[in-house]
Amino acid sequence: MAARDPCSAGGGTSVLPLDDDGEVTSARSAVDLDRPLARPLSAADLRLHHGLGLASAKEALDLRRLKFCSLLRAIGTDCFQALIQLSSPQLKLVIDSINWAFRRTERNIVETGLSLLLDIFKKFQASGFQNQFYKTYFFTIEQEIFAVLTDTFHKPGFKLHVLVLQHLFCVVDGLTEPLWDASSVAYQYTDSAMFVRDYTIKLLGTSFPNMTVTQVTKFVDGLLSSKHDLPSFKNHIRGFLVQSKEFSAQDNKDLYAEEAAAQREWERQRMLAIPALIAPSELQDEMVDS
Repeated sequence: MAARDPCSAGGGTSVLPLDDDGEVTSARSAVDLDRPLARPLSAADLRLHHGLGLASAKEALDLRRLKFCSLLRAIGTDCFQALIQLSSPQLKLVIDSINWAFRRTERNIVETGLSLLLDIFKKFQASGFQNQFYKTYFFTIEQEIFAVLTDTFHKPGFKLHVLVLQHLFCVVDGLTEPLWDASSVAYQYTDSAMFVRDYTIKLLGTSFPNMTVTQVTKFVDGLLSSKHDLPSFKNHIRGFLVQSKEFSAQDNKDLYAEEAAAQREWERQRMLAIPALIAPSELQDEMVDS
């Protein structure tokens, strides 16, 4: 099921209205999950956004979405004690909103949502509530990340998708309670890592019906064996995606965005070492940046 847009008309419950100046309200004063999160774009909204140079209702809604995600991140990083005191339905709303964010195709919204998710992971690991958190949300988040990662329309954020998956595969080793419900699982696993392995094989087997069980199993085992080595882990995922039928005919440059940026920076530094090859305006820009 597609994640519901909490910033569209009829978007459900939210904590994040804009104030009269079009800015997101304070994170500390906005944690009110009993009020509607978003209202339809009104004529006043459109006049405001036109004044900001936004030419359409879509641009206005995109701005609201970005503000929404920015406030979620402020709450997650600056008001974590408020998060862990939320009721289960309220915390689920926050996690669902994060999932909605990284299911978007707008790069800034995707990256804000994924960065917030990584921040929350770190906070829960240090909170003493990590067993409860991951038992409730581990498989939902894994399923959502793989759904986006294996969708050719959602290439922005590849580096952050990889970091989320790496964290999930690593964190299971430190959990002291099983992730599975023993009453509903016939096989008694010895640890959560083995359960995650089998679950992921079944999940990806459904997502890639053109691949054999052996191919999927080899990929998942490769994830588990490389999870402590980020470059190998990332290359393993990228290789799997590029070789899959869904990605083989696509322009996959976004999967190599991090390496391309590093190459551009290396070229820039190399050119700066030879001032005669640099235009005066570029040298001036470098001086300003430094």
